Amino acid sequence: MSSHRSCALVLACAALMAAVAGATQYSVGGDNGWAVPGAGAESYNTWAEKTGFQIGDQLLFVYPKDKDSVLLVQPADYNACNTTSYDKQFDDGSTVFDLDRAGAFFFISGVDANCRANEKLIVMVSAAAAAAKGAPAPSQGSPTTTTPPPSPPSSSDAGGAAQSPPSSPKTPATPNAPAGASNSTAAKGTPPGAANGAGLTVAGLAGSFAAWVGYAMLAF
Repeated sequence: MSSHRSCALVLACAALMAAVAGATQYSVGGDNGWAVPGAGAESYNTWAEKTGFQIGDQLLFVYPKDKDSVLLVQPADYNACNTTSYDKQFDDGSTVFDLDRAGAFFFISGVDANCRANEKLIVMVSAAAAAAKGAPAPSQGSPTTTTPPPSPPSSSDAGGAAQSPPSSPKTPATPNAPAGASNSTAAKGTPPGAANGAGLTVAGLAGSFAAWVGYAMLAF
């Protein structure tokens, strides 16, 4: 009777400590603690399959330290109830084990006969459950993500654009001047053919004067 009261007291204290620490602590075996399951009692693995273990949770094993222990073993040693090969051994009578990773954990009793009487446990920690637990919840009123404006042109592009002046409008083509017109006359805007007309008039006058002089000499 006193042992049951001690076990209940230990469980209550452990649950209080877990609540303060913010972790979920599971008592293996409930009020009966870590022991051989009674006739018709639920097996440890049936209980574990219905429990969603996550990274950071804890297992509490309560047992008489002078009569039992807890062994963390490999799958082959779990199946064979091999109590001589283990990864860790706990025999303090009130063992708190931290589930610090995703995956499977295999526990057996340190007493061979107890292990063969189903005092053994497999705990599965789901990676998906661990990710869901570790993901931060979105806060209300958080700013809405907006698409950033397009990036401005690089300095090299801007420099190239600045160095290339806009093209000048095309100058309308000037009508071709008649043959014989001088460049200076065309530049001054003299009507086409005016220079040629002046040249023909002077030549005619000179020829007429020469003919008149010749006629006068013959007359004398």
